[in-house]
Amino acid sequence: MNVSLRPATESDYDYLWWLHGATMRTYVEAIWGWDEAVQRQLFDDRFDPARMEIIESAGQAVGYISVERRRGFIFLSAIEVAPDFQSQGIGTHLIRDLQDEAERQGIPLRLRVLKGNPARRLYERLGFAATGDTETHITMSWLPQTLSLIHISEPTRLKTRSRMPSSA
Repeated sequence: MNVSLRPATESDYDYLWWLHGATMRTYVEAIWGWDEAVQRQLFDDRFDPARMEIIESAGQAVGYISVERRRGFIFLSAIEVAPDFQSQGIGTHLIRDLQDEAERQGIPLRLRVLKGNPARRLYERLGFAATGDTETHITMSWLPQTLSLIHISEPTRLKTRSRMPSSA
């Protein structure tokens, strides 16, 4: 997949506002309704180009991604791919890159998705599992193989230890 990332700037504001409406309106509408003024205010309040990267393909903006590298895990806070570029592997490619990064660091990759957003199926195909939910969102997590093995083997190891004869 030939995509690249570049830092977002203030000049990306109009594109990102359009992108947000084009990708999220249906799902937001289903939960809260879409009030243009309210959505614009929420967008303005959260607009921080320093925390966003523009996804480009062949020199054209096709979406954006926002990733927070936190202590002990990576959080995919947003990924929006323009409708004309969805289902072309762009999101999959970027998320797999994040999974590779999380694997190298031995830490989980986490996200949250609006209920009803079909992106959840993509996340599940990529190995994410639901870890919680709210009225509006599902939280999901992907564990690197090293952590998965620890989580699988740890109960077995503890169980084995408890069967060992005590020397007392």
